Amino acid sequence: MTDTLTSYRLIARDMTTSLKRKAAEPTVARETAYYEAHIGKVKSVDDLMADQRLYAYAMKAYGLEDMTYAKAFMRKVLTDGVASATSFANRLADDRYVAFARAFSFPKAASATGTDPAGFGRAAAPATVSADASLPETTDFSGRREARFVIESRLDAATVQSVTITLNAATLAGTARDPAKATRAEIAAAINAQVAASGEASLEGKVQVGIGVDNALFFETTAFYSLGEDGAPGGSGANADVNVYAGGTGRTLAIRNVPLSGADRVAVDVGFGTALGPDAMAQTVTDAYLRQSLESDAGAQDTGVRLALYFARKAPTLASAYDILGDAALSQVANTVIGLPATSGAATSAALARRVALIGSKIDIASFRDPAKVESFVRRFAAIWDAQNNTQSAPVLALFASGGIDAEMLTGLQASRSGR
Repeated sequence: MTDTLTSYRLIARDMTTSLKRKAAEPTVARETAYYEAHIGKVKSVDDLMADQRLYAYAMKAYGLEDMTYAKAFMRKVLTDGVASATSFANRLADDRYVAFARAFSFPKAASATGTDPAGFGRAAAPATVSADASLPETTDFSGRREARFVIESRLDAATVQSVTITLNAATLAGTARDPAKATRAEIAAAINAQVAASGEASLEGKVQVGIGVDNALFFETTAFYSLGEDGAPGGSGANADVNVYAGGTGRTLAIRNVPLSGADRVAVDVGFGTALGPDAMAQTVTDAYLRQSLESDAGAQDTGVRLALYFARKAPTLASAYDILGDAALSQVANTVIGLPATSGAATSAALARRVALIGSKIDIASFRDPAKVESFVRRFAAIWDAQNNTQSAPVLALFASGGIDAEMLTGLQASRSGR
């Protein structure tokens, strides 16, 4: 059998190709296709859990397949969310639950339908959507800070048009004197400018944006009339006249958040929160599923390979030795490299604090921001693992089913360390 180091290098040297091969496997391809086809229909926690196939896929994507049976536990993770520091997921010493709750949040729908005239001769009422929260006097859009959402309107039974709004330092440059202190009026002007720039083929002239008496953004459908491309009455096709009413039950308006323009962006709330629905997170989930499948299948042959791949994935996200100590698989890699025995569940707070200090003194966690340093560390682990273990030993799956040390104890240690 190929040794751990060689197996790891065969997979990691071209991770993109390795993931493509995994994605092409019939079972993986079939489950991913099902997920992509059905996740858009999921509108609540109940919907997700009612579809066992979707739910199992989601759980595996976040390394939680061993907890698939614990639906009451996972329901609490999802319903509590992560907005509050005291939510259930945030109190667990395992960031997999936080990531899962973020991916499967179900933000309150921001949508409205117009109404038909109350009587003969009366106008139909437009569809109006107001933000849940007021805008502060100024909002900071400097640096990497950004808000991004879609405005979507159904004009009639057969026509839906939308425009994606991006608010950041670049897009506010033409309307805000200082993107770090964008006023309410400047934010509304920037949104209206992007709606207008979308053109007649989108929502130009069909939706207006303003600031309500409560200082919250509001969006409202408007009437629209066009003579077509020729600018003359009558005609057909592109030259046909178009008349869109502001209201009536055929007219709708919806606002929904979409992923930010880059992974390095920081979400800004303009009154609709920053949560994304599961459909917007579909690519993130399928990518995570592929990586989890790759790692778990590699681990079926050699536990060391799975540990190496897992550490390589997680290392750039580590902030301190606490992150390592709170994850049994990461701890296994670290202990192997620096020659420490595994801890027991009966360890005292003082002993755990000493171990944190020791790990911090032996491993330069900040260096893991450099991919080359991560690769060097992981290869060192693989070489040591080969020397210490029979590569045909059974995978230690419990390492990936455990969150590490006791959650309350780790939380207490972290609080003590930060002086809280």
